[in-house]
Amino acid sequence: MVSEWWNRFLASDPALRRLRNATRVTAATALALVVTLGLLALWDRPLTNGMIAAVVAVNSTTAVNDETERERRRTTLLMPLPAAVSLVLAVSTASMPVLHVALFLPVVFLATYIRRFGPRYFAFGMVAFMGYFFAMFLRPQPPQLPDLLLAAVLGALSAFVLRFVLLRDDPRGILDRGRRTLRAQVQGLLHDVRNVAQNPEGTRYRKRLQHRSTRLNETARMLENAVSELEGLDEAERELLRRRILSVELTAENLLNPLIRVIDHPSGGTAVAQAVAGLLAVVRSDASEIRAAARGLADRIERDGVRPADDSAAPEQNRPGRDGSVELAMAIRRLGAALAEFTAASADLGRVAPRPRDTGSDDENDDGADSDERDTDGRTEQETGLRRPEVRAAVQVTCAAAVAIVLGQLVSPNRWYWAVITAFVVFISANSRGELVVRAWQRTAGTMLGVVAGVLVASRITGNSAAELAMILGCVFMAFYLAGVSYAGMTFFITTMLGALYGVLGTFDVTVLGVRLAETAIGAVAGVLAATLVLPTGTRRLLRDNTEEFLLRLRDVLRSTGTSVGAGTPDDGLREGVREVDDALHKALSSARPLVAYRLPSRRSPLDRSLTVFTGCAYAARNLAQVLPPAVEMVDDDTRTRLAELLWALAEMANAMTSEAEQSFGAARDSARGWADDLRDIAESLPQDPTSLHRTLAVLDRLRSLLDDAATEIGVPNQGTSPLGRETDAART
Repeated sequence: MVSEWWNRFLASDPALRRLRNATRVTAATALALVVTLGLLALWDRPLTNGMIAAVVAVNSTTAVNDETERERRRTTLLMPLPAAVSLVLAVSTASMPVLHVALFLPVVFLATYIRRFGPRYFAFGMVAFMGYFFAMFLRPQPPQLPDLLLAAVLGALSAFVLRFVLLRDDPRGILDRGRRTLRAQVQGLLHDVRNVAQNPEGTRYRKRLQHRSTRLNETARMLENAVSELEGLDEAERELLRRRILSVELTAENLLNPLIRVIDHPSGGTAVAQAVAGLLAVVRSDASEIRAAARGLADRIERDGVRPADDSAAPEQNRPGRDGSVELAMAIRRLGAALAEFTAASADLGRVAPRPRDTGSDDENDDGADSDERDTDGRTEQETGLRRPEVRAAVQVTCAAAVAIVLGQLVSPNRWYWAVITAFVVFISANSRGELVVRAWQRTAGTMLGVVAGVLVASRITGNSAAELAMILGCVFMAFYLAGVSYAGMTFFITTMLGALYGVLGTFDVTVLGVRLAETAIGAVAGVLAATLVLPTGTRRLLRDNTEEFLLRLRDVLRSTGTSVGAGTPDDGLREGVREVDDALHKALSSARPLVAYRLPSRRSPLDRSLTVFTGCAYAARNLAQVLPPAVEMVDDDTRTRLAELLWALAEMANAMTSEAEQSFGAARDSARGWADDLRDIAESLPQDPTSLHRTLAVLDRLRSLLDDAATEIGVPNQGTSPLGRETDAART
């Protein structure tokens, strides 16, 4: 039981990134507070100014997400500059209330608008906004400005020390922890399968099986990013590691099919649960032991047959027969083979040894230049003016902040800024009205529960400095550990922390947290109104755009792969293209979350089915990257040409579902079917069965079927057999 829960913990946090990030944030906050408060106490200055150090430390640890470590270091050291600008503005205008409030709106606009220039400016915008906000919260006097600027510098330095010296992200360590995460995810998958076998009529565990694939893909993508930062490896060795990561991902995903066959096998009874339990016992062993265990289970099932636990009470006609035992045994062998392949692939991962790095190399500089060039090219292709997402968001946030200021002052002339911060943060990572409404509700719910917890906490520990500091740091840890999982949970712990913080400041009052709740609700309402009335972005429209982007990326991968197959070089860009498809899929799934994740349980909607089909398409594309290269190597030029034609036809099927359609879906589907039939005839004439060509055709057939299902789900016109398709087939015959 303990190992099962530990595996679930590892699987829920790929490579322990959330745990390490929360630890780093908490340690950086503690270091910043200790150093800053120590200096302020030594100089007999107000200790409350030390909060700015904690604020800058938190933002420097969490908001800095540049592509390379060198850029992250530079951004972290530059974080005090935007914080200083906002602090100077806030402190110097504090004596002019109207101007003080009016300047908050330009700060909000600029903090959101500058995100368009890249990840560095996202961090700058966050720390600038927080600097102005906490200057309003602390109400410092102009003579205290040097203390605030020093605190900002110490906060950034504390974050730098924790992130890049003491708790540095070592790419090889990430890779090692990622291997453990992948293994834990597969073990969790097996535990869920066992639960499905024990509760075959339930749907909860079957849904968990589907979610495993998504989390597995996220982990693999994260590990590939870590590979790009490994030192001492040339590009060939990095490519080898990327291939091994993809191999681990695919072999783990391929466990699902034999597992489902075992679960749904009519010979069921307790055999499925017992078989899975037997394989769970050896899942940490090497590949040969897993195969031997699977063969032993299968042989015993074939020899002794399968009997339910209550076999004596079952009618004779309902008891499984010998044929059922043989089929179940074959399913167990397939499952054992898949588990063995996964074990072998995960064991190979990370065996590349780094060579000494050439200190005179300019690779890092070149990579940065290429990255900047790619980013610049990408930006030139984006829309301009109010059509640019960052500009739209800046206008929306500013309007929401204006409404929050007006309504917030009606509730509390002294603490209206809580409404503004809510209106600001609910727009972070919210790309549509649906996402913003969900975030606004989660923040309000988290605040509501946090107010209750904050009152209880503050009433118990106020006056106990050690307990107050421990509670503050504990809440910081839990808030950022849950940041990527539950926004409501993060808000809950932040609000609870405020109860302890007000105790430290000596201003705790139950009504203070009540005002925070009211202001949070006002800010949430202001954000929803702005997202609905000012330059709105509909959730379904965003989903439609992201779905089309996914289909276009899939089309591009199939087209480029067809071209490279025709030239006899199937490896060119296929893996990179597959990851682009994965990224587009995750964007589509994220934009659909408000429509599918926050509603009452019911039968599956067309949207659910569409997303499942698109996920299957991405899965087929990943399998194609694995099975296609050996197939191309084994066949002749004529077969390669037919493979290229099939890939191009599948690309046209994906393209026919977008606004860039060049031909009808039916014509593209008929063309793909014809080329697939030709290739199947060739594969059947081969002396060996199965071959890599057979496996490739199976993947391509699956992809064609999924694209056909996707066209049905989203209502693509012209799905029937077209005259063009019949003429193409006739000409080929």
